[in-house]
Amino acid sequence: MTNTPAPTIVPSLDTALAKWEHHGRPGLPDRGFVLSRLPGRRRRGIYRVEDDSPVFEPDGHILRMAPSPDGRTVAVQLAGRADEDAALALVDTATGRVRVHPEVRCRYDPMLWSGDSSRVELVADGSRRFVGLDVATGRLRASAVPPDVRLRLFPGGVRGLLAESRTGAPTVLTDRATGTELGAFTAIVRVLAAGGDALVDDGRRLHVLDTRTGTERWSWEDPSLRITSIAARGDDVLVAGVRAGRSVLLRIAQGAVIVDRPVTYRGGPVVATDVSAGADRFHVLIEGPVLPPRVVTADELLADRPATTAPPALARTERYAFTADDGADVPVVVTSPVGATGPTPLILTCYGGFGVPSLATFEPTVPAWIEHGGRYAIAQIRGGGEHGTAWREAGRGADKARGIDDLAAVARGLVSAGLTRPDLLVLAGASHGGVIVTGCALGSPGLCAGVVSTAAPLDLLHLGAHPLGQHWIGEFGGPDDPERVERLRRISPLHRARRLPTGTDLPRFLGIVLDDDSRVTADDTQAVADTLRRAGGDATLWRAPRTGHGSNHLDSLHRLGATVLGFAAIATRSAHTTPSTAGKGF
Repeated sequence: MTNTPAPTIVPSLDTALAKWEHHGRPGLPDRGFVLSRLPGRRRRGIYRVEDDSPVFEPDGHILRMAPSPDGRTVAVQLAGRADEDAALALVDTATGRVRVHPEVRCRYDPMLWSGDSSRVELVADGSRRFVGLDVATGRLRASAVPPDVRLRLFPGGVRGLLAESRTGAPTVLTDRATGTELGAFTAIVRVLAAGGDALVDDGRRLHVLDTRTGTERWSWEDPSLRITSIAARGDDVLVAGVRAGRSVLLRIAQGAVIVDRPVTYRGGPVVATDVSAGADRFHVLIEGPVLPPRVVTADELLADRPATTAPPALARTERYAFTADDGADVPVVVTSPVGATGPTPLILTCYGGFGVPSLATFEPTVPAWIEHGGRYAIAQIRGGGEHGTAWREAGRGADKARGIDDLAAVARGLVSAGLTRPDLLVLAGASHGGVIVTGCALGSPGLCAGVVSTAAPLDLLHLGAHPLGQHWIGEFGGPDDPERVERLRRISPLHRARRLPTGTDLPRFLGIVLDDDSRVTADDTQAVADTLRRAGGDATLWRAPRTGHGSNHLDSLHRLGATVLGFAAIATRSAHTTPSTAGKGF
């Protein structure tokens, strides 16, 4: 890879970013423990809910935790680097002693405790080994999983539930204690214990099943809702989801919706990121563009009394919709400094793939950019999960170009609305979003001043070269499509770069690759940067040190965020810059 100097950092943005990063990111209570990054801390740890006292504060990355029923042990998936490849570890909550089992490799796999807390089980090594670990002796028992089968463990019944999937066949859910087949589903997203029953989310519908007989007690579906998180306390179910681009909370009992309302906090809209159930109440993790994450009770959010609206101190967030070339209205959420008028520097981002909703959540770069005088916008383009199944399907596979065109329509709409100008506009996207923003910027010369792509596969003709290539291939259209190659060539960022005519007005390009990325390789980004340089463009490639596609420490995120903000300020000529050390002392 070509060595390039670290991008210039804008000191004022660097300082503002550090200030907003001081806010922590709490987790939700789980059996008296919480996985959080406390205010002022650089990494996540496990703490007691009652007093935030530390149980485990590792140097590495905790991907997932599962406290035992008796509260004496927490099973964790512990990664030494940010590459998401973790080892199973057990933490003694009384002493903090940690026993790591490096031979058990895991990656966000569900972990299931026995009812007496003597044993933890999971399907590890990419769902290839069924592992049971005896807590007292440390003895491991493992059995191989057939290569054509994917297994997952979920809570429910006496010994848990087993989901078994085979290519081209429904996923079968079985009670392990009785062998009773509870049902066959096209997919299983998550399963929760709901009293003595099992609550199954198949991606479209919720089902509550009697684990003794497999009888369905009730089911519920709302085609307009994308479910993002669920929690259950007996027959009482709390659902967080996205409908019409907004975060909503629902309370369901026996398949009937008791409460259904948009999520607001202190009179303003926020996002419910996650929900959990405790012994006596539901908890919700909420956040907003300039509202740092916090945990509140569901009762507080679902109360009938109107909340007092406080005037915004820093920013206002508004929704717009701009018309795409096929007549569809494409929503965008814009956060602006209070009192901002006329065009300002604006960072426009999106995701637009895999049915993932793009919502206005808290990211320290947003308030830091707002304090700089800029606007920050999130486009809800087709392919994402903000507006129902049809919206998602309209931007996937053979229709992937639609998302790119939607983003261009939003960019032009923001200019027409007087919120920015092309010379003040920067497109920024990560992973799938990086594909969209780079394809959009290179396909519409003059649209923007700059584009940032982070950890994105930018050569769509060679998606299989990436570790998660097969997953990407499915999103961009399978090999059975006879026109796939030519269709992908037309929208591939690398191939768009190669077809640019001489003299094209090129946007500045910042390609960021992640040092510990286990999903996307760096070659595509290098090729795009080299191609743009040969065409006379300003293109920089930067490798973010000690940074991965998933969980990252705050020092790594600071360098990444400061780099993106510095690039945006330079591209829009909105700051005088001098070299600075980003994350100095981190």
